[in-house]
Amino acid sequence: MTKNSLHMPTLFFLLAFLVALPASAQQTYWYVLAHDDGCVDLKLLVKAEKLSRAPVSPEDFAQMMRERGESVEVGLPAGFPPELAGKVVQVKVGKWKAPLFVKEEVCRNIDKGR
Repeated sequence: MTKNSLHMPTLFFLLAFLVALPASAQQTYWYVLAHDDGCVDLKLLVKAEKLSRAPVSPEDFAQMMRERGESVEVGLPAGFPPELAGKVVQVKVGKWKAPLFVKEEVCRNIDKGR
């Protein structure tokens, strides 16, 4: 047996484990960035917007608002650097609401800066 062949079963086991993880373990978690509280769970939107369930992403929240007939724009907030695209997403709902969604890694960086 060669040195590399000894590690093949381990590699296959690891790949099988990663593929078998539930979707929730593989997905990135989003938070809403609150001015005073920092990163808060998306469940906050359930109460604030009287939703039937918590959205799982900015796109999911945008779709929920569209289904209510709201005008919605999704994208990187003005003035934010392009390297934060996909990590920070603003969902503008009508004229007055614009929750800022941030990925978990952004929250960790915010917490380090406090």
